[in-house]
Amino acid sequence: MPSNVPTFPHPGIRVHTNSHGNTVLRLHYDADEAKGGGQKVFVPEVNRELSPWAERQFRQMTDPNAYLREYEIEAEAALGRLIFNLDEEATCEKSFPIPQKWTRRMALDPHPSVPHAMLWVATDPWNDRWYYRELWPSRACYRYDDNRLYGLPGACPDDEAVMRIKDYVETIKWLESTENPQNHAQLGEDKAFDEKIQARVIDYAARAFGQGTNDDPEQPNFQMRFESYMCSPELRVSCPVFEDAKKDHDVGFEMVNAGLKPRMVLGPQGEPVKRSRVHIFRDRCPELLFQLKNIRRAQLTPVQALTKDPTGKAVLVRSHLADCFRYLEMANPIYMNPAPQKSTWKPITDGIAY
Repeated sequence: MPSNVPTFPHPGIRVHTNSHGNTVLRLHYDADEAKGGGQKVFVPEVNRELSPWAERQFRQMTDPNAYLREYEIEAEAALGRLIFNLDEEATCEKSFPIPQKWTRRMALDPHPSVPHAMLWVATDPWNDRWYYRELWPSRACYRYDDNRLYGLPGACPDDEAVMRIKDYVETIKWLESTENPQNHAQLGEDKAFDEKIQARVIDYAARAFGQGTNDDPEQPNFQMRFESYMCSPELRVSCPVFEDAKKDHDVGFEMVNAGLKPRMVLGPQGEPVKRSRVHIFRDRCPELLFQLKNIRRAQLTPVQALTKDPTGKAVLVRSHLADCFRYLEMANPIYMNPAPQKSTWKPITDGIAY
């Protein structure tokens, strides 16, 4: 199916964009009113609401993954259950200019041997979170035919070229500055602006990277290097000091899924539409979406299932942007009113004021 196929929602159609940029339309049982109609019931084993007909089919099958493959068109279900409950219709959005007054935060997940991962989120006055930018310069998500970034299958290459920390900080400064076209003409405003970052969170493992062995002379760790450059006069950015991320995986998974849960709200014409509190720009965060759609729980073999309970651990190929996602959701990313501007009004004479 060519990539220019329209992706508008349609009853019974599941829209999927594969790693080659092609759009695939998959026919779901919802297309048949006799199968998809009726009062839906939440089934925790597959973490979704099923129609009466679909629930009967599910109860007749002993393996939830077999049901997901057969009826929900999830060919990857045999690899283990997805950890993140991403509903692309409710969560994915086309990018638009982020208003200057929305509260912005950034997360950093550093690594010693693969590129560092960074993610930005803006919170609107209604406390919806808009993930509007990612940075993960890895060849694992790079397609050479047209020099564009995509979320692609596979692990990071062994000979990955890792940028210097100074290069990252220079990139951060540009992305958050008036030179970035994304920070121009926000909602009708003609002037450009530098982004004001309310908080930055970091995986505190950064303080263990870069120090060398016991025999090496003491040197700054990764976090100290980032903050040193971000505080320097030539590369100074807003909020140059990092907070420690909360790293409880199970709690983080629950908080992310709570934000991804669809709600029924009124659309532009007053029609009911599905929307989640978390929104992700599809065109600016392809690697984040790839990871959310591919990180699964470890699957026990039939022999292991006889002797142990499921571990609930994630099967990780790439999880760097998903980690940043967890850190930001656990950092309480609420909207904060901008500081009031100091009045420039001058009284006509001394002793008069408001």
